[in-house]
Amino acid sequence: MSFDIIAEPAVKSPKDAKPRRGRGFSIEETVQSGLTVDDARKMGLIVDIRRKTAYPENIEALKQYQKDLEEFVAALAAEEGTATATVAKAVDELSALKAVKANEAELLAKAGIKTVSDLAYCDIAKAANKTGISEERITEMVKAALKKV
Repeated sequence: MSFDIIAEPAVKSPKDAKPRRGRGFSIEETVQSGLTVDDARKMGLIVDIRRKTAYPENIEALKQYQKDLEEFVAALAAEEGTATATVAKAVDELSALKAVKANEAELLAKAGIKTVSDLAYCDIAKAANKTGISEERITEMVKAALKKV
């Protein structure tokens, strides 16, 4: 999941009032949309402090951007919660082996080894590098997992 949408300001040409892409949102537009200049910049928006105009379409674009960003953050939080539940399930399964301690099971789960089968057939050197557990200790865990599989 990625967030590729960015709000773009529109300004009107002084000659013929044709809309074109602006350099940034004015301070007044950010304030009317419920943001401070610092908040807008933290969100990745450009604020043009020289602009004095405030166009309703830019204010609506900022409000929509805020709503989209909130939805995106909520989706990421939900995805992270699912990943945490997956890690917890993997820790429970790996901890069922007598050769695997709870803290080691958590390290293994975070390294991508989520089942006893994954542990049984993992590359010991890679697992040692990813987890920080010694190769000898992982070898013992792999032997126990092979007996279980």
